[in-house]
Amino acid sequence: MLCAMATLAHAQIRGRPTVGGQAPRGPSQGWWVSGGAAGVVMGTITDGASSARWEFGTTPQWQARGTIEKALDIATTLGVSAGYGVMNVNVSRLAVPGQVTPDPRAVCINRCDAQLETWQLMGQFRSGGSPGFHTYFEAQGGVNGFRNLRTRDSTAAPIGPSTTQMDFAGSLGFGFGYTLSPGLVLGLVQDFGMGWHSQEKLPSDASRTYRTRATRATLRFKF
Repeated sequence: MLCAMATLAHAQIRGRPTVGGQAPRGPSQGWWVSGGAAGVVMGTITDGASSARWEFGTTPQWQARGTIEKALDIATTLGVSAGYGVMNVNVSRLAVPGQVTPDPRAVCINRCDAQLETWQLMGQFRSGGSPGFHTYFEAQGGVNGFRNLRTRDSTAAPIGPSTTQMDFAGSLGFGFGYTLSPGLVLGLVQDFGMGWHSQEKLPSDASRTYRTRATRATLRFKF
């Protein structure tokens, strides 16, 4: 009996703590948050509301990005991502049916340099990861938002309506990560996506889809 009691006491010391009935959280529990920046290349968008074509060019433009994710198991999370940036864009006039000449009162009659606020809000699924160097996969779906299109000069004159436009969008990404310490991971992701712009006031032959490409660097924390 004395031997059995000694063995039980030794097991309690080495095992889970019994005070308060709390067990330590396993690797599949908890939350992740991340922050970082993305270099985004966005395809040309034909916008009927501003009667213009938005050409973002081929040079990556910066966007800040963050996520909050719930761990489903040791290698899988489900969460929400958000991004924001101000992009330079070349605006050219879009031919409107029935309009022979542009309205002389309009800002940016033919072509001009402008800036546009962009943001993203998406649900995110992430799978992969291990100690040390690892790979992972991400899938996202949600909306791209655009607002405050203005000329890039001293007047900062608004172009088109001031309302925010929202597009359905999604992307798939493949990334490489490195675990710096338990609960701290550095990652680099390349993703490819597509957006669907509003058809309002668009000519019948105009495309409403556009492609996006982003290279993202992130630092993830677990709590």
